[in-house]
Amino acid sequence: MIEPIEIPSRNGAVPIRFFLSQTMLPDDLTRHQLQRLASAEGLVSHVAVLPDIHRKHRNISPTGTAVATRNTLLPRAVDTGICCGMRMFKTGIPAGEMSPDRLDRLFAEIQKTIPVLFHEEDVLSKDEVLDVLLHGGRWAIRRFGLSEAELDFIEDGGVFFTDAPSVERLVAAMPKKSLKKGRKCFGTIGDGNHFLELQEIVEILDSEAAQWLGLEKGETMFMLHTGSRSVGSKMMKHYLKEFESQLGVNGEHIWAVDADSEMGRNYAMAIAAACNFGFANRMAITEQVRAAVRAVFADDSLDLPLLYDCAHVSIKNERWNGDPVLVHRHGASRALPASRMADHPVFARTGQPVPIPGSMGHDSYIGVADEGAERTFFSVNHGAGRVLDKPEAVQQYTEADVEQEMRRKNIRLYRYGSDNIAEQAPGSFKNITRVIEAMQALRLARPVVRLRPLAVLKG
Repeated sequence: MIEPIEIPSRNGAVPIRFFLSQTMLPDDLTRHQLQRLASAEGLVSHVAVLPDIHRKHRNISPTGTAVATRNTLLPRAVDTGICCGMRMFKTGIPAGEMSPDRLDRLFAEIQKTIPVLFHEEDVLSKDEVLDVLLHGGRWAIRRFGLSEAELDFIEDGGVFFTDAPSVERLVAAMPKKSLKKGRKCFGTIGDGNHFLELQEIVEILDSEAAQWLGLEKGETMFMLHTGSRSVGSKMMKHYLKEFESQLGVNGEHIWAVDADSEMGRNYAMAIAAACNFGFANRMAITEQVRAAVRAVFADDSLDLPLLYDCAHVSIKNERWNGDPVLVHRHGASRALPASRMADHPVFARTGQPVPIPGSMGHDSYIGVADEGAERTFFSVNHGAGRVLDKPEAVQQYTEADVEQEMRRKNIRLYRYGSDNIAEQAPGSFKNITRVIEAMQALRLARPVVRLRPLAVLKG
């Protein structure tokens, strides 16, 4: 097994381990951010840096990292988009049947039923929002009449334990603005880098794993990227302000919160609740997409089975090297190899599926977690990663550039028109092939199939 590139600790900080190739090492500013992260209180072992490492102007900690702590929460070590994640589901429909006319009708129907930011009217009552926050995927199973078996294909069954002794206690832990936003933002995609993409499987890279996962060359599937929406982001920003006020800290440092303190318990409760909303939100969107596909193809027998759903922004109680830890994943998907999935009917043979999207103008991959992921606290890169931050992308590309590139590549682009598509220009992302090669060489995950984008829905 290839060893990661390690930078020794400074002034008592933990080491930084880069799970990538020498040519993919990040720039000095990103390394400075990583050094700051490595100096945070309560870290266990090291900072794991994944192949899609990149910085964003709004965060002081880079995307594409995973760290573990003992009884310590690091709110600034993750993005405010808690439970942002990916969902992969199959269609069983060959790419040849996805004609331009059908695609236009399909995505028109999807846009009618799935808003980008908010529904015009409440879609959930106050009590229903609370029920989602407490029960996540299990609530959605009841709501949409789905089989319990679908929960086997969602991280932790789509339910993060909130440890809330009562509904009143949960309400007290969640800011009122989050609870209010939940009534209208449930079942929405969001703008920015969130997307719904229809893809064709163009290459099988691991035939045995592909067979177990039901992935066939020439068939189509969806990748969905969204999260807990305004419920999670409002909650996270609320707590950042609260912590800064009560602890006398500021937004330029990665400070720690005692997980056993009252503030820490409230924060952990709110994170779990927002994650439950995120999983249920992706389930709601999937149901609308399934209905749209059945309507356009006039076939109610199409079930569009779920392959997997996982978050890539989270703080979770897990075990690592036999010890209880809090794993902080910032732009990193949990990745459990086959040895950790012994009770699963499929993943015990393959390892847990992991999505690795490229960009809307480049290929994506589906992989399965490999045994080397233990060295990254069972985490793997959540995509290609950026080479240009959004403000830099807007300086270099225009919306017309992006639309022209998509037409040239024969990828249909559907938009809500809520933001500047130049931020998501394909040229602002890393070469996905190099990212996959690094991921495979370090045994974080094995690629199973390569997918080509056919149609993309963006904000």
